[in-house]
Amino acid sequence: MSPPRDFADVRKLLLDRVQRRPYAAAQLYVSRHGRPLLNTAVGEARPGVPLTPDSLVYWSCAVKPLLSLAVGRLVDEGVLRFGDRVADHLPAFASGGKDGTTVEHVLSHAGGFRFPAGPGPYRESFDDAVQRVLRMEQEDGWTPGVDQGYHQDTAWYVLAALVEALGGRDFTEAVHTEIVKPLGLSSTRIAMTATEYASLEPRLAVPTFVSPGGIRRWPYLISRAACGTKNPCHGGYGPMSDLGRLYEAALDTLHGSDEFPVSARTLAGLVAGPRGTAHDRTFGRDCAYGRGFMRGLTGHWGFGTRWSESSFGACGLIGHVCAGADPRTGVVIACSFGALTVDADDTGRFVDEIYDLAVGDAR
Repeated sequence: MSPPRDFADVRKLLLDRVQRRPYAAAQLYVSRHGRPLLNTAVGEARPGVPLTPDSLVYWSCAVKPLLSLAVGRLVDEGVLRFGDRVADHLPAFASGGKDGTTVEHVLSHAGGFRFPAGPGPYRESFDDAVQRVLRMEQEDGWTPGVDQGYHQDTAWYVLAALVEALGGRDFTEAVHTEIVKPLGLSSTRIAMTATEYASLEPRLAVPTFVSPGGIRRWPYLISRAACGTKNPCHGGYGPMSDLGRLYEAALDTLHGSDEFPVSARTLAGLVAGPRGTAHDRTFGRDCAYGRGFMRGLTGHWGFGTRWSESSFGACGLIGHVCAGADPRTGVVIACSFGALTVDADDTGRFVDEIYDLAVGDAR
């Protein structure tokens, strides 16, 4: 493979933005066919503290695939199938007309219980949130498995509850011991213990992003309270290099490796789209989902235009995070742009340039 052109132009563009947006930062990891091409950071993790490639950034919703992989472990163990009715394992879920909703529907944003009325992950206990979600009513006019709409929070509480009910332990422990550690993601954490937080706190970066009201900073999200919260929706921390290596290992498994914590057959089922491209009722546009992953990344927030239909990954608004893999080209990109990008189109332009450099076809 011929080496790609240097990524210096991308870094320079981001550094130019740092001058106009103090305390904003970006962390980028890129590889192709398992060969690292870029692992860098620009800007500040917090005032006066540089962001480095080893800084721990907030993964936002890009953490969701870790939980879907823990669900995949249950499939490999034979205690769960994608076609199972959720209510067969969590009887309380049958309320509100959801008795026919399957695990696949929940994983692929087709469950029809999108918008909980409650205080949110950092304002109520995990157990209270689970019980509230289980009791939600099916949305009027929704056909599970046909209609689709992004479930930002609700689905992930159900999936975490399944992992705990069928695996017999805290879902955060399952994710760490069954997914994170076997993959060697040594700096990745969800629901940090007090000891872990004391050790890792100096490496944590304040999440930032651009909203209609301007640059927003979320220092609370690196507080002891937030980092210790059981949050299955968007509660992960780690360097982008760890997130990138997750996708590198996934590509290896799809190409025949047997060293991934989930079997190749189950992983292929998780990243495959059960419906193909369909209208998303949450975002108001057409896109595709796998089972716990976004599918065909060009159709999703911030990923740009280069990805193939077989690509898979996840993104997060807080931190402007985009992470994914493309089996067609072997490209893996994991980027947290923070407030250095302003919206999906702006983020996508950077991702397009990075993708082109990774394949050696810069434009």
